[in-house]
Amino acid sequence: MTAPPIRRLISRSITRALLTPHPVEHYVRSLGLDWSDDPTGATVVSVDRPVADVTVLTLRLPAGVERPEPGAALEVGVVVNGVVHRRHYSPVDAATRADGLATIAVRRHPGGTVSEFLWDEAAPGMRLLLGNPAGEMSLPKTRPADILLVSGGSGITPMLSIASTLASEGHCADRDTGTRGPDLAITPSTQGRVAWLHYARRVEDVPFRDRLRELSRAGIDVQVIPTAVGTSTWGLDGHLTAAHLESVAPWHPGATVFLCGPEGLATGLEDALGTDRFAEVLRERFTATVAEVPDTDGGAVTHVRSGVTAQNNGATLLEGAEAAGLNPQHGCRMGICHTCTAVRLSGATRDLRTGEVDSEPGCRVQICVSAPVGDVEIDL
Repeated sequence: MTAPPIRRLISRSITRALLTPHPVEHYVRSLGLDWSDDPTGATVVSVDRPVADVTVLTLRLPAGVERPEPGAALEVGVVVNGVVHRRHYSPVDAATRADGLATIAVRRHPGGTVSEFLWDEAAPGMRLLLGNPAGEMSLPKTRPADILLVSGGSGITPMLSIASTLASEGHCADRDTGTRGPDLAITPSTQGRVAWLHYARRVEDVPFRDRLRELSRAGIDVQVIPTAVGTSTWGLDGHLTAAHLESVAPWHPGATVFLCGPEGLATGLEDALGTDRFAEVLRERFTATVAEVPDTDGGAVTHVRSGVTAQNNGATLLEGAEAAGLNPQHGCRMGICHTCTAVRLSGATRDLRTGEVDSEPGCRVQICVSAPVGDVEIDL
């Protein structure tokens, strides 16, 4: 059956952008509309808490909602004390999943607004807001033959989606999973090698261990490496080293490498690979990489629509607005989702990821990763 025209309109990502600064669901509900296939929300089907700090949610996505590519993330929103808070979570499912469900894992952070709320309140039937897929890293549509996945902590989730997709496609079909090394008989056009190093303080801290075992049976060499020295049951422990890579994937120099984890893991991988090779790594970050910012940055920021002018000593425009009592719309706080984009009417700002300064009037900037260089007027 053809969807009503307004439903087709609202389901398009362009409409979400045009209706900024309010989320689409604000307009939907203001029109008094209520339907089970609401394109702005997902329904929680089941909740599990497999380890002490992780909430696993299985969501039913509305028909027609764009599913993230393997490795990318869903934008999920919750309302806490009347305020919409948005975060990004990578589904752990294979791209071939066709039942309209998506599973996400939310690691509980002390003091974290969204993670604490979902830990305490998530239950079947709960509705969550949805935004557009986002992320820096995803599995290419033309699959590389040899793939090395490296993750730590919460970085397990995008890698699960990538590994599950490869397993469902038979990427490692007919592999002898008991053998490691460069002497495997591989036809790159039909099959390949996939190894996955996941780092956690203890093996017991890792969710989805049953699924990791299933992936191992599908030909993916999954190794969970405890960073607490002396706790490994098979030999590798501690933080990532070149010896770890050589032990698990000696063929890695010719592989496509994916990385998601804390900055220390990224540093270890760069040391192991070298700077030039590390520059080729496909990476998802937990936080924005921040360039060196001169102490002279900062200035008076005028929030034109709000009529508030406040001094900013070099913090992000988002942090400065919040300190001035404003509540701009935002999501990831790391320059990925573009939810916080606003128009810089005058003045100059520095992109804190690159250190570059721009002063073009009327330019749209991401206020979560931009800081004022001198006095600035921003359309907030």
